[in-house]
This record gives sequence, C-alpha cells and structure tokens, in this order.
Amino acid sequence: MATANVVLERVEHPTGELAEEAVKIFSALMTEDPAAIALTGGDISLLPDLGNAIIRPAVLCQGVGQMFTARDQTGALVGFTLFSLPGQLVPSTPQQQTCLSHFLAKLSPAGQEYYAETIGHEVPKLEDESLGITEAERNTYWCNFAMVRADYQSKGIAKALFALAFQEADKLGATVGLMTTNIRNVSIYEKIGFTVCGHRIMPSPWVDWPVWLFARKPEAAENGEREAINCELILPCPTSGFDEWRENVSRSRLRSEGPQNRLRPHTP
Repeated sequence: MATANVVLERVEHPTGELAEEAVKIFSALMTEDPAAIALTGGDISLLPDLGNAIIRPAVLCQGVGQMFTARDQTGALVGFTLFSLPGQLVPSTPQQQTCLSHFLAKLSPAGQEYYAETIGHEVPKLEDESLGITEAERNTYWCNFAMVRADYQSKGIAKALFALAFQEADKLGATVGLMTTNIRNVSIYEKIGFTVCGHRIMPSPWVDWPVWLFARKPEAAENGEREAINCELILPCPTSGFDEWRENVSRSRLRSEGPQNRLRPHTP
C-alpha cells in the first residue's frame, strides 16, 4: 500500500507546470537507461528534450489520454502514470507532432533515421505481434509512462497509481498494454499477475537495449482473471507520419554538403 502521506488522484485538467514536473522526474530517472541513450542518438544531454517531446503534449492534449499522479505532503510530484485512451495514439494531434518534430531536429542524421525506423516501425510491429492486437497502442489502454521518483520507489506508489488506472480500463473493457526496458521490472510484473507477451533486444549504433511487452486483460474478461501491472517507464511508440518524414530525411541527405548539416524534418 502507498505511504500515508502521498495523495493519489486522476488529474482532470493537467497544466503546463505539471508537464514540467513530469519531465523532470523522467530526466532524472533515465540518464543511464540504454533505451534513452539510443533514442537520443547517443547524446544523453537531449534527454529533457525527449521528455518534452513525448510527455508534455500527451499531458496537455485533452481527450487523448488520462494522467494519474502521486504527491507528497509538500505537494511535490513523486510519481505519475500516463495512458492513451483506446482509439488514440501518441503523437496524433498537431501539438504532439510539433513537439516531436522539434526534438527530432536536434538529433544527428543517424539519430533521426534510427528514431524514425525503430520507434516508427520496428517497435509498433513488435507490439502488435506480441499482444496479438492490430495497432496495439491505438487499440488498448496504453501505458506510455509510469514513473516514481527514486526516493519514493518500493513504497507501493506505482501499484496504487495503476489501481486507479485499472478502474478506468475496466470501465472501458480495455486491455492495458505497456512496454518496459528495465529487466528488474519483469519479475515484479509477473508476480503481480501481469503477462509477458514478448521480448526482444533492439540494436542501435550506440547501445543495444531490451524491451519486454506486457498485457493486462480487463477485470470483466470472460475468464474472470484479474491481472495487475506495475512499471517504471514506458516509452511511446508513435507511428503516424513517419513514412513521409523518412522520405524528407533521405531527400535532405542528398542535398547535404557535410556532416554538420542539421535536418529540419517534416512534422512526423
């Protein structure tokens, strides 16, 4: 059970300040994560930019997802979960696409190509195959992020946050889907009834990184099973617009006069 001095809630009207708090937790926890290193093209200084690209728009775009938070007695954010509603996808709105485009423009050409191919194609394909659901992120109650500040971990906060989310997923009759990149989370998820659906090592020019896919059926499923879930990090896997963006990358490379050329990718 979560500590008594932590307040949990579903945030009905997230603010820009809340988004900034969430990005800070993300950036503090992910500095040594292989996935973060790969997705920033080996430049971990871009981690806050990655956080702003994939957290801020998901928090602020109404109707796309739901956010649950944990705050201590001082009001500081100590944990959060962020889900996309069934039928939604990150990025799927102009604001989300613009934020991601700004981040991609800061990557090296190699980093841009890797992000587009891996997050735009390889990971979504793995998700679909693992969960057995076409467009799994769009057609599940997808957990994009579940993070707890380091000094508040192992206190039941993530589990309590997910309990709130499960209530929402069960109302929708939706499967909860997620991906983790940290092996220490795998046994935890299994012990609380979460089902491992797939696993793969994702190669990159900078560092290889592992992914595990999980699913939790809604409580009202015919088999009557109730599965639970707990995690620390879920990276979003956008698909919309990447084919057109990758074509622009290729055309820009043909016009490049040297390695210092900075691409301005089309809104992905």
